[in-house]
This record gives sequence, structure tokens and C-alpha cells, in this order.
Amino acid sequence: MRCLLYLCFFCLCTSLAAQKRGNPALSDGTPLQLQFDTMLDVSNRYRENNDEFKVVRRLYLDAFMSNVSDSIAIYTQRISQLESDKARLQAQIDGNASQVADRDATIAELNAERDSVSLLGFQLAKDTYSIIMWSLVLGLLVAFLVALAGTRVASSNNNELKRERDKLAAELEQSRKSRLTVEQDLRRQLQDEINRRNR
Repeated sequence: MRCLLYLCFFCLCTSLAAQKRGNPALSDGTPLQLQFDTMLDVSNRYRENNDEFKVVRRLYLDAFMSNVSDSIAIYTQRISQLESDKARLQAQIDGNASQVADRDATIAELNAERDSVSLLGFQLAKDTYSIIMWSLVLGLLVAFLVALAGTRVASSNNNELKRERDKLAAELEQSRKSRLTVEQDLRRQLQDEINRRNR
């Protein structure tokens, strides 16, 4: 009895293994193309009027179609996931592109501010500002030199006038002294004349 049970169990296992081995669509992890080729290889064939036909078991076809449907569902799900990832990444790219554009605009604005100087409310390029400032410095230097030369000329003229004044003052003093001397001489003479007449 025990032997009969072992024999039944062995037959059942081998029939299940043979069924699984015989149906290529039941093997997990096998690519669909290999399942299809194996299913055609294990199928019966017959010829009719120079045409070759294959007789594929309905069980094989159902299992294969189930595998194809599962693969299509998996690939459809993967495609939708990839499309959502693509949409998310595209939105990120668009956001980054707008941020990059904003930053580029800010950088251009900062570069323009760095390369320009505000003078009396006008934005001038640094080169133009430099030319204007150096022109002002040179103009002020020329004006200073002209003013310095003018003060030197005025100072020398002043010194000359001072010398002339001193000279005129000395001549005037000399003239006054000589006039006083002449006056004194005239007074003496007049006094002498008056004294002579009174005698």
C-alpha cells in the first residue's frame, strides 16, 4: 500500500513537471520571443497542399496570451511612469531654465552696474567716466596753473608797483625836503629883507 502511494505521488509530480516543461508559457522569467519559439517547436505540424501548419494547444496559447497581457500591462505601467517622470523632469527643466534666465538677467544687470558709474543721475560707462574725470582733473590743473601764473604776475606787478610807489614816495619826500629847504631859504631871505628894511 505504501508503495502504491509513493508510485501515485511520483506519477503526479512527474505529470505536473511534464506539463510545466511542456507548456513553455508557464516558465517564469523567459522572454516572450523564446516562449513563442519554444511553443512552435513543441507544437504538432501538418501539411496540406504544400502549406505547413502548426497545431498549438489552446492551453499554450492562453498561457502565452496571459504572459503577453501581463508584459503589456507592466510595460504600459512603466511607460506611464516614465511619461510622468518625463513630465516632472521637463517641468523641473523649465523651472530651472526660467531660473537660469532670471539669473542671467541679474548677472547682466550687475555687470552693467559694475561697468558703469552714476554721474549726476546719468549712467556712464567706466571708460567715459574716466575720460570725463581726467578731463576735469586736467582742466582744473590747467586752471590752477593759470591762476598760479596770474598770481605770480600779479605779485611781480605788485612788487613793481610797490617799488614804484616807494620810489615815488622817496622822490616826494625828497621833493618835500627840497621844498622845505627852499621855503626855509625863502623865509630867511624874506626875514632878512624884512630885517633890512626895518633898520
